[in-house]
Amino acid sequence: MITAFQAWLAQEHSLQFDHYEALWRWSVDDAEGFWSAILKFFDLRFDTPPQRMLERPHMPGASWFPGARLNLVEQMLRHTALSTPAVVYESEAMGTGELSWHELRWQVASVAATLRALGVGEGDRVAGYLPNIPQTLVAFLAAASLGAVWTLCAPDMGPLSVGDRFRQIAPKVLVAVDGYRFAGKPFDRR
Repeated sequence: MITAFQAWLAQEHSLQFDHYEALWRWSVDDAEGFWSAILKFFDLRFDTPPQRMLERPHMPGASWFPGARLNLVEQMLRHTALSTPAVVYESEAMGTGELSWHELRWQVASVAATLRALGVGEGDRVAGYLPNIPQTLVAFLAAASLGAVWTLCAPDMGPLSVGDRFRQIAPKVLVAVDGYRFAGKPFDRR
């Protein structure tokens, strides 16, 4: 990726860096120019563009991209080869499999539409009571695409711990499984 970025800089901005250290030095000496180029190279699309790249340059405490707003999920899902695998999984209950980028996009959009219909929007909280399966990723991305806050508890956590956590966050929507498998045994969580 660094090589592609350097080639792009040479073509688009006539900037030549013979080695990594020279590129790094430019990123430090001209942070505004470097990060502006990064945003263009990766074609980041903002709902609200940044007022500038760096407001307070002193580390620690630097303030990057002040005023900027973008949807991370949109950025992640739009630059993909649709038929290539986005998720490769193996699970006791589902076996092994893959989700293509196309399938992941479609599933995220479908769950996001359902969450939106349930009234979930920016700043609302969505909780998952889910094992480590592809559907958990889909639910997280769907919630994040709406600007919602996501929290997750695995179903192997004790009911008191799960109850305590979810009472604190007071989710608008709970996405849950009724059970899971571990070491070949089913566990009912109804």
